[in-house]
Amino acid sequence: MRAQNPGLAAWFDAMETRLTYRGTQSDFHTHAHDLPPQMGGCWANDNPLTQANQVRVDQGAWLDLPDARYPEPATSSQEALHRVLKHRRNIIRVNPAPDELMELALRCALTYLATGELSQPPTGADAALRYLRDRISVPRDMSIYAAKRLRTALEATATLVGNRQGTPISTQHRRDQDPAQFIATGVRD
Repeated sequence: MRAQNPGLAAWFDAMETRLTYRGTQSDFHTHAHDLPPQMGGCWANDNPLTQANQVRVDQGAWLDLPDARYPEPATSSQEALHRVLKHRRNIIRVNPAPDELMELALRCALTYLATGELSQPPTGADAALRYLRDRISVPRDMSIYAAKRLRTALEATATLVGNRQGTPISTQHRRDQDPAQFIATGVRD
């Protein structure tokens, strides 16, 4: 869209210089999965470009997506790490995987996020990590670049175990995103 409309591209580029806009800016993954239930559903088509973009949005490479054009902050990985550690107990609790498995898998993914070193997660962690990967919401959970870094770490770690995907995201509702799950235990921002 930006390439075809230089005036619109200039407007978005100017908006991205404002921290207030960045604080409300979302990413392609969040739009693709949060909007269909709000709009009454969306339907895919068989266009090869559409299918290729769906794979990019759902399975990476997220850092290459053009949903933000401002330079990535040097602290994006630290932001993602902080947000996950702050809500770790609830992230583990709402994941369909057993708590102990998700705890170990999450530690492996966060090690990669913090150090760049891959750690072997437990068997079965692929689906658990991808369940979390698919439910990161921007800007609710973190900024665009922090989410891209976290999704990349979750996917890199999940790939070490296998190719199973997490429970599919509903296109009818997003009750898997119920904020009450994070307030019920008294853990708040």
